[in-house]
Amino acid sequence: MRGIAEYIMSGRRQAVTAAVLVGLIPLLNLLSAVVVALVILRRGLQEGLLVLLWALLPAALQWYAGDASVVFALVAIVPLAYLLRKGSAWATVIFVTMGFGIALQLSLVWQSGYVALIRETMDTVLTLMQNQGAPPMLIQNGELVPATASQLTDMLLSVYGIGNALVFITTLMTARYCQAMLYNPGGFQAEFHALRPEPRVMLALCALVLAGLAGMPGLKGWVNLLCLAPLLTGLAVVHALAAGRQGGRVWLVLAYLVLLLIPPVIVMLGFADSVVDFRRRYKRTI
Repeated sequence: MRGIAEYIMSGRRQAVTAAVLVGLIPLLNLLSAVVVALVILRRGLQEGLLVLLWALLPAALQWYAGDASVVFALVAIVPLAYLLRKGSAWATVIFVTMGFGIALQLSLVWQSGYVALIRETMDTVLTLMQNQGAPPMLIQNGELVPATASQLTDMLLSVYGIGNALVFITTLMTARYCQAMLYNPGGFQAEFHALRPEPRVMLALCALVLAGLAGMPGLKGWVNLLCLAPLLTGLAVVHALAAGRQGGRVWLVLAYLVLLLIPPVIVMLGFADSVVDFRRRYKRTI
C-alpha cells in the first residue's frame, strides 16, 4: 500500500492515472475515492478537484450501467476530506457523513430505476434459491416463514443510507491512514484512538435510537444510521485500550468478531463511553 500511495503522491499525472485505472476495475472502483481524498488531504481542494474530474469518467459509465455508488462516493468524499484537511474533528466529519447517509436514503424516492433493478435482482435470486430447495426465511411473529422478493428488496434498501455512509467514512479513513503512513507515522492511530464525540450529542443520539427501537414513527427506519457515530466510537475505544496492553491484537480480533456477530455490543460500548470515558479511566490505572 505504501508504494501505491507514494506513486499517487508523486505527481498529478500519477494521481489521475491511479484514479482512472482503479475506477475501471470492478470491486476496486471505490478506491478512486481514496485517491481523490488523499490528494485533497495533502495538496488541497483545487488539486483534488482536478483529479476528481478524471475519476468521474469511469464512475459515470458505471452509473449509466445502473450503479451510482462510486459517483456518490466521489462527490461525498470531497467535502469530507476538505473538512478534515481544515482541522475539523473526526466526530464532526462522522456526523456530516451521517447527514449524507440520510440524504441518500431519502433519495431512493427519486431513484426509481435503481429500486426497480434491485427488485428484479431479488426476484431472480429468490427464484434460483426456490429452485434449489433453499428459499430464504424470515422471522415473523416468532415463526420462520418464506421471504418474498418484496420483503428482501425492502430489507436491502433499508440499509442503503448506512451502507453508503460506511463506504464514505471507510474511504476517508483509508486516505488518512495513507497520508499518515507517508508524512506523519502514527498520526492516524492517535486521531482514531482519540475519537470521542461530545457526550451531550451522544446522549441525544442514544435517546433517538431508543425511541426508534421502541417503534416511534419517523425514527424506526433511521436506527442504523443513528448508530454510525457510536459504532465508530466503540471501535476507537477498543483500539485505544488494546494498544496499551499485551495481547492487544487478540483483543482486536475478538472485538471485530463481536462486531460481525453482535454489532449492538460495540454500539453500546460507544454510547457508554460518552458517560464513562473508558480511555481516561484506563490511563489512571497504569
